[in-house]
Amino acid sequence: MDSSRNTINETSSYKEKLKCVRDLTPIDEPLISWHGHRGRSPREYLKPPVVPYGLEAAEWQNALDGKQEVPHFRSTPEIPPIRKNAPTVVLIFYPRPDQNDARPIHKSSSYLKRIERIAQMGEQTILYVPPELTETIRAMRSDPHWYIVDSYSTVWDIPTNDYQRDNFANKQPRLFREFDYYEDADGELRPVERYNRAHHSAVCNAKAFVMYDAVMRNPFGSDRWMYVDAGFLFDDGPKDADGVAWGHLLKSGLDEAKFDRAIGVSRDTGVVMGEYSHRDGCPDIDNECWSDPKQTWRTRQFIANVYVGSSLGMLNYSVRFMQTVDDMDANGFYTGREEFVVAFVAIRYPNSIFSIPWFPLPDWLDYRWQFPGKLVFSRVGGPESVPPIVDPIATLYVRGYIPSRQSLAAGGIYVTSSRDHHEWEVRHGITTPDQR
Repeated sequence: MDSSRNTINETSSYKEKLKCVRDLTPIDEPLISWHGHRGRSPREYLKPPVVPYGLEAAEWQNALDGKQEVPHFRSTPEIPPIRKNAPTVVLIFYPRPDQNDARPIHKSSSYLKRIERIAQMGEQTILYVPPELTETIRAMRSDPHWYIVDSYSTVWDIPTNDYQRDNFANKQPRLFREFDYYEDADGELRPVERYNRAHHSAVCNAKAFVMYDAVMRNPFGSDRWMYVDAGFLFDDGPKDADGVAWGHLLKSGLDEAKFDRAIGVSRDTGVVMGEYSHRDGCPDIDNECWSDPKQTWRTRQFIANVYVGSSLGMLNYSVRFMQTVDDMDANGFYTGREEFVVAFVAIRYPNSIFSIPWFPLPDWLDYRWQFPGKLVFSRVGGPESVPPIVDPIATLYVRGYIPSRQSLAAGGIYVTSSRDHHEWEVRHGITTPDQR
């Protein structure tokens, strides 16, 4: 009874707050704060690893720290960019310590093969790896735009993790086991036990930090960024005419104009990332999952394996992700996998996450676990092939909310119909032809 009343009050208050939401919600003023019970602040652990590149990043750090003086900053890139306006790809790879217990897809040998594919893309890339992997990773590409950061000896030395070891090893697994209210229709939305490991939690939690760290280092002077999971180019990806997995992507390269289109929506306040299909449901803001730790598994609606943004957009999203993790920890919510956190970032901090609703790719790019975000920022399909981009608060969570930024429609090969969705589900055995 009391829990239900609290949920109603929280969501009612949330909808009222949305009416006067600002372009950038201050980190200390999230729209959902669980009655003001706050965790640590990223100000305690976010310190630039080097003198920041660019005035904007330096001023952002000063504002976070509450400083008023004119900031020091670097104005010349350490390495000239690979081409004008080129985006920078960022990834992190710290091998799991229990290799013998890993499925083949989670073994280091599999990840290294997939990182080699990223090397073959030929884009300027920053990789966060432990020192013992430096030479192995460096051997994949000899040019200076394959930039390795091995400053953090273990994943636990990353500042957002060095106070989380006990939490991820003990508290978070307990919270995972306490998840409840499952239903037969949950499908792929139901959480998977094999990802509930301390090391995996630490790597997921580090994604936001390495983006912060990369923007501060910014060796190529970039203002277009793309985070990718180290293993995002799976072996079973779509093959080109030569039979090369991901050959279309490797040969086409990234498209700066498609980054600019996405950043035109996310601007300097956030990022653009993909959504899951929602075929197994999606909770709106009135659902109890936002206030009941036993139900927060329902909030996993965003695919955090690829996302893009400007320098300030990445910084603003990353610090709000970190604050949300700390606040969720303080309130007994599960934070052991970043995809259970991202939706909370979206609703706590409007304009921090814009999204690409899931859609089936054309047959020649199709594969079972396909996520459009892996391809839509490349030159595949030509300049006219662009994804839809929306404000998920309006499309998923709050009926009647009118966002301040206009949604973008799909174009080119990414325009789909309900028939395309049905045929994809039939092709992959999710439904049968007579269930349309």
